[in-house]
Amino acid sequence: MFIEGFYTVNVDGALVERLFLTLTKELSMTPIAGPMIFSPDVRGHPIHRGLAGYMAWVESGVALYTWSRFNFFTLDIYTCRDFQPEKALKVVKEILKPRSMVYEEFRYRNR
Repeated sequence: MFIEGFYTVNVDGALVERLFLTLTKELSMTPIAGPMIFSPDVRGHPIHRGLAGYMAWVESGVALYTWSRFNFFTLDIYTCRDFQPEKALKVVKEILKPRSMVYEEFRYRNR
C-alpha cells in the first residue's frame, strides 16, 4: 500500500517513531528491526531535506520519506500479510494530519 500526501504537523524523529510503532500495533505486525530514522539533509540536494525511516517486520516492513520544503510525504507498507487498509489510513490521518492524501493498495493473486 502506498500513501502520499501533504502533512500539517512538525515531523521530527519522535513523530516518525510514533508513526511506525502505531502502524506496527494497529496492523498487528511483528517488529524485527527499527525504527531506523535518518535524513539526507547533510549530503543531499536542498530540495531533498526532510526525514525518512524504515521499520522491518517479520511480515515485511514500512518506509517513510518526507520533504520538509513541500510538507510532502510518501509512506510505503510492504507486507505478505493481509491487513485492513482503513487502519493504516486512520493512523496516518491521526499522526501526520494531512491536508490531502491519496493512496493505492496493490494485491497480487496466486497463479
